[in-house]
Amino acid sequence: MADKELKTDLSQLKYVFFSPDDEHLVRADYEKAVATGGAMLSGLQRGYADALSSSSGVVYFQDSMGFMYDWGKNVRSPEPMDWDRMRSEMMAALGAGDVSKIMPSYPFDRHLKEDGSLGVACYPLQHGSLELDGLTRNYYYYVPSSYDGKTPVPLVFSFHGIHSSGNGQQSLTKMDILAEKEGFIMVYPDGQPIPEGMGILQDNSMIAGYQGLWNFTDLGLSDLKFISVLIDKLAGTDTSEGEYNIDRTRVYATGMSNGGIFSHKLAIELSDKIAAVACVTGPLARISAAKVPARPITVIQASGDADPIIDWNGNDALGTLPVDDTIAWWIKNNQTSTTPVVEEYPPVEPNDPTRVIKYTYAGGIDNTKVILYRIKGMGHTWPMGPQYLPIPLIGNVSLQIDLNQAIWDDLKDVRLPK
Repeated sequence: MADKELKTDLSQLKYVFFSPDDEHLVRADYEKAVATGGAMLSGLQRGYADALSSSSGVVYFQDSMGFMYDWGKNVRSPEPMDWDRMRSEMMAALGAGDVSKIMPSYPFDRHLKEDGSLGVACYPLQHGSLELDGLTRNYYYYVPSSYDGKTPVPLVFSFHGIHSSGNGQQSLTKMDILAEKEGFIMVYPDGQPIPEGMGILQDNSMIAGYQGLWNFTDLGLSDLKFISVLIDKLAGTDTSEGEYNIDRTRVYATGMSNGGIFSHKLAIELSDKIAAVACVTGPLARISAAKVPARPITVIQASGDADPIIDWNGNDALGTLPVDDTIAWWIKNNQTSTTPVVEEYPPVEPNDPTRVIKYTYAGGIDNTKVILYRIKGMGHTWPMGPQYLPIPLIGNVSLQIDLNQAIWDDLKDVRLPK
């Protein structure tokens, strides 16, 4: 991997992204490949070489701090820089408050396995849309290969954070991989467009493509109405068939950040259609806490206690409650036990400083639960997801828990009460 002419020191290299033809972008764990050797390292070296030798190939490096570098473009330039210099210039720019050089982690749909072969990291999505309140509302979804139209299947929504999109949420969570394994239909909707001029990410184009948000207030365009109509479209109603054979007692909502805050709103105001919710890095909004839930409902909250975006102790600018207050609010409304069952997850990645503790408050009305995943040392990220922006901006990703599987295991047996 090392380029002698550039005297490249790869000691801080975490991931290599490569594609020889732009058809599939592969992410390879460089540290694991070096440690494992054999077929995995050979596969990385071969993919790297093929990408650099192709006129349409791309190679990106991501360092241990989460910074991305267009290494292929650099190598092909008339005066390429060694990686130490590239990293030094990036750090200097960040220190000066210049984020123009910062790139998000690129969406990848393949990953390099230990045997040197390529595994599927996410599946192609279908696109759907509906017209509502003068706006075309878009969503992207995955139907598992096991779906036959005869057996009702669960329906799971995953709502993106602000400045992201349905496609961006797929890149972050890759919950469609779990949907294929577990046999549910996975939906990634687009939030409503961010108003022009709102948000620094939109202004400096750090994140390309569509950028949306979820309205968790009672003002303006109703995203709650959009999701209610979308559920009816996909799952049907008492008087009309849906596009798919959905078990309407098993419709679940998950979300990241703004999408997590919105999922709390759905738990409070759309619980006639939503069986349970899982909210990641997005606690309860104060405006939602002023409402009375339509019924007790199982709620999962997963948050890092080192989140620099939505602090564990609340975010006044966003109007969110502290995580502890969020849990206490749902405990009171569900009337669960106030004494949790505590489970500490053993670390599975020795180089990952984050740690996971699960608190389960059971025994609520209609067998509801309130579950908290407190992830020590994690930032504004999705566990097992990509380091989509550098650690100094969003904090660490936790590799100590497969949160997708954990959420599904907690939710899959929860059903709408009769």
